[in-house]
Amino acid sequence: MAEDGDLMLMNIDIADYGDQIEPETAKITGGRWKDRRKIKKMINGKKEGPKRASVDEGIVAEAKKVLDFDFGRKRAKIDEKTSTKTQQNGGKTSTENERPVTLNKQIVSSLFTSRREITTNFDDNKHSNQDSIDPSNAPLQQDSFSAMDIPEPLLTHITDSMKLEKPTRIQKMSIPTLMSKDNDLFLHAQTGSGKTLAFLVPIVARILRIEGRKDRKSGCMAMIIAPTRELASQIYSVLCHLTRCCHYLVPCLLIGGERKKSEKARLRKGCNFIVGTPGRILDHLKNTQVIKEQFASSLRYLVFDEGDKLMELGFEETINEILQFLYSIKLDTSNFPNLPSRLVHVLCSATLKGGANKLGKLALKNYQLISSGQKQQEVNSVPDQLVQMVAIVPPKLRLVTLAGFLNNVTASHLQATDGNRKTMRTIVFLSCSDSVDFHYEVFSSSDENHTGLVGDTVRMLNRNNTILPCLKNAEEKPEVIFYKLHGSLSQQTRTATLHNFASDSETTRGKHLVMFCTDVASRGLDLPSVSTVIELDPPFTVEDHLHRIGRSARAGVRGEALLFLLPGEEEQYLERIKPFHPLGWKMLKFDQDILIPAFKGAVIKRSDGPATDEVTDWDSNATTWHLNVERRVLEDTPFKEAAAKGYTSHIKAYATHLSQEKKYFSLKNLHLGHLAKSFALRERPKALGAAGTKRKPDQTSDIKPKETAKAKMMRMARNALDQGSSEFNY
Repeated sequence: MAEDGDLMLMNIDIADYGDQIEPETAKITGGRWKDRRKIKKMINGKKEGPKRASVDEGIVAEAKKVLDFDFGRKRAKIDEKTSTKTQQNGGKTSTENERPVTLNKQIVSSLFTSRREITTNFDDNKHSNQDSIDPSNAPLQQDSFSAMDIPEPLLTHITDSMKLEKPTRIQKMSIPTLMSKDNDLFLHAQTGSGKTLAFLVPIVARILRIEGRKDRKSGCMAMIIAPTRELASQIYSVLCHLTRCCHYLVPCLLIGGERKKSEKARLRKGCNFIVGTPGRILDHLKNTQVIKEQFASSLRYLVFDEGDKLMELGFEETINEILQFLYSIKLDTSNFPNLPSRLVHVLCSATLKGGANKLGKLALKNYQLISSGQKQQEVNSVPDQLVQMVAIVPPKLRLVTLAGFLNNVTASHLQATDGNRKTMRTIVFLSCSDSVDFHYEVFSSSDENHTGLVGDTVRMLNRNNTILPCLKNAEEKPEVIFYKLHGSLSQQTRTATLHNFASDSETTRGKHLVMFCTDVASRGLDLPSVSTVIELDPPFTVEDHLHRIGRSARAGVRGEALLFLLPGEEEQYLERIKPFHPLGWKMLKFDQDILIPAFKGAVIKRSDGPATDEVTDWDSNATTWHLNVERRVLEDTPFKEAAAKGYTSHIKAYATHLSQEKKYFSLKNLHLGHLAKSFALRERPKALGAAGTKRKPDQTSDIKPKETAKAKMMRMARNALDQGSSEFNY
C-alpha cells in the first residue's frame, strides 16, 4: 500500500473483456423516461425484448377473425344501403342522417337515437271518444235567468245584449243566495263555469233595487280584488259590459303599471265599483285622501277572485292591511237600507285546499260554501268535455315535437274552407319569461312581417315559410300569428297583446293564433275559442295544471290539452294528477302521432344549403329543421343570448317545484346536455355557465382559491374589529 499522498497506479488491459463491461456514455436528460431508457439501450447496443403477452396468442387470433368477419358483414350492409339510397335519389348521396354531424368544425349530437321507442306503464283509456260525453260546465238547459228575480233592465241586457239565456250551475246557486242573504260566501266551481257573473250579477241587481237616485257620487259599494292585472282588466271589462243598461253606475280599474295620476282623477269624480290588484289598491288606500270618503258609508261587498293565487303570490300581508283599513272605517247603514248591513266577503276559487282555505280563514266569517258539484271531487276535476293528451318526449326532442304538434293543429285548421273557417287559438305555457322569449323567436322570426299592432310581441307567419311544413307551397297569405305574454313586459304591451289575441278583427279572423306565455295567463282569463292548451313545461302545482287547461273547454265548449313529460321519474306525475282526471287521458307517441304526420313528405330546406325540392324521410326533415335553428344560434348573437338565458332560466324554474313534487321533478334526474339541445345549444352546460367568467391564459395566476367557512368568518370578524376601532377616527 502507498503512504498518505501517494497514488497506486494500475494498468489493466480490457481488450479481452469488452463484452462484459459497458462503455461510459453521456448522461441523457429530458423527455419521457421510456424514451430515455430506449435511447440508452440503443447506445449500449441492446435490443428491446419481446413484450409479454397478457393472453394466449391463439385466443387473440380467433377473436380477431370473428371481429373481422362481423365488421365486414356490417360494412357490406352499409354499402348496400348507401347504394340503394343513391339509386333512389338519382345518383345523389344524402348525408343528413350521418351521425354524428360535423358542422362548422363542431361535433353536433344526433337528434334521434337508435332506440326511439318509449315504453310507459300509462296507457290510453276511454276518454278518446268525446262525442258521447256531456259537458260538465255548460249552461243548464232546464233553467233560465228570468226565474231568478233579476230586475228588468239588467235581465233584458243579459238575455238580449249579452246573449246569455241559461245560467250555469254555480250561477243558479249563487245569484239567489247573494241577492237574499247577507252572510259570507265561498264560491267553489270548475274553471270556465262562469264564476265572474256569479258574483257580479247579484251585486249589480241588488244595487239597482236601491230606491232613489243612484250615480257615481253615491259612493263605492263593491270592491273586487284579483291576483293579476290581466284578470282584473277582464273583470273590469265584464263589469263595464254588464252596467251598460245602467250607465249611471261607474266602475274603476286600479292596477299596477298604469298612471296613478289618472286613477286618482277617476276616484275624485266618483265610482261605484273598484276592481284592481292588491298592491295598487293598498297604495291608494294609504295615499289617496278621497278614497276614505268613498268608503265612509257605502262599501258593502268585498270579493276575492282566485283566492288561492292571491295567497300563492304572497299577498297575505297586503290583504291583511286592506282588511284592517276597511274595518277601521265605520259604515253608515242608514243611506242604503236595501244593501247588507255589514261588509259581505265573497271568495271565489276552483280549489278548496291550500291558499284558498288559508284566505278563507283570514277573511271569511261564518261563511256558506256554494259548490257546483255534488261532491268535492267533481269540482276539483277537469271539465268532462276536455280531452287531455299526454306525450312522453325525450329532452332532445322537446322543441321539434312542439313544432310538429303546432304544424298538425295548423294543418287541421287549414283543411276548412276559407268561408267557413273560424279563428283558432292555441296557448303554450312555459315556466319562465326567458323561455317564452326564446320559443317566440324560434317560431316567429323566420319572417320579419310584423303586424305593428303591439310592437315586438305579435308577428305573422306566411304560408311560404319553412318553419312549419304545412305552410309550404301555398298562396302567400298570413295564416299563423304568434304572440308572447309574460310579467316582464310593460302593462300597455300586456293589455294590447291580450286584446289582439282575444279579438276577432280583420287581421285575426280565420287565422291560427298561437300565444307563448307564463302562468300569468293561467288564472281566470276567459279567452274565446281557445281550442288547444299545450303545457310544454310541467306546472309547478296541481292547481296550476287545472287552471292552465281550464283556458280551454269553457262554458260547455269542447277542447283539448297536451302535457309534455320527460321519460323516467316525470312519468309518475300522472299518478298525482290522476284524481283530477276521472275520465283519464290519451297517450300520444311523439314519433308516430306527432313527428311523422308533421314531417313526412315535407320539404325542409337547409338554411345554409342550395335550394332543392328533394323529399326525404321524416326524421331527416325533423333533423334539418332543428339544425336550421342551431345554425341561427351560431350566426345570430342576440338569438344565442336568448337561447342561453332561456336554458338557464328554465333550469332555475325547474328547481322551484314544491317539496312534495321533487320526486317527479328533480334536477338530479335531468340530462342537462340533452336539455340544452332542445334550446338549440351545442355547448355543454358547464362550458356555458363558465363562458362569462373565462380568463385568459396569462391571467390564471390571479385566480384565488375558494375561501373556506372558517376563513370567511375570521375575515368578517377582522372587518368588524377594524370598523369599530376606526369609528371615531375622522
